Amino acid sequence: MASVLAAGLVLAGCDAPRPDVTFFGNRTAVQTAPTQWCDVDEAAATVSCADAGVDDVPRLSLKLGQQVQINVPEAVGSTPWTVYFRYLDAEGELADGRSEVFSDGRLAYTLQTLAPEDQLTYVEVQSAFVLVPGEQGGVDFAATRAWRLLIDPQPAPGANEQ
Repeated sequence: MASVLAAGLVLAGCDAPRPDVTFFGNRTAVQTAPTQWCDVDEAAATVSCADAGVDDVPRLSLKLGQQVQINVPEAVGSTPWTVYFRYLDAEGELADGRSEVFSDGRLAYTLQTLAPEDQLTYVEVQSAFVLVPGEQGGVDFAATRAWRLLIDPQPAPGANEQ
C-alpha cells in the first residue's frame, strides 16, 4: 500500500508532456516538440522562456512552390494559434507572412506558397499569446509557445543539368 501511495505522489508531481506538432511536405513527416516554451507568471508579470538551439530545430526539404501541411494536437488547437513563415520570392528576396489566427478548434492547416516560384525557408506554429507593450504604443500579442521548422531548399529536377 505504501508503494502505491509513493508512486501516486511521484506521478502527481510530474508535468504533463508538452504537445508535438507535425509538419508534412514532399512526402515526409516531421514531428517536433516545442522549440520555445515560456512560463508566464501573471502575478509577478514575468515571462521565463526556454528556446531550442538551431541544431535542435527539425528540418524538411522542399522544392519551389511546395506546400506544408501542419497538424496540431487538441492541446494547441483548442486555443488560438497561427502560422508565421518566411520564403524567398522569385527574385530571391526574403519575405514573410502569417496565416489568420485560428480560434475555431482547427487541428490542421495547409501552408501554400504565394506563387509557384516561392521557396519556403521557415515555418513556425505560434500559440499561448500574452499581451506585451507595442512598439508604437498600445499593446501587441506575443506567442509564448512555438514549434519551428527549417526548410532546406531542394533543387528542381534538372536544375543542375546543362
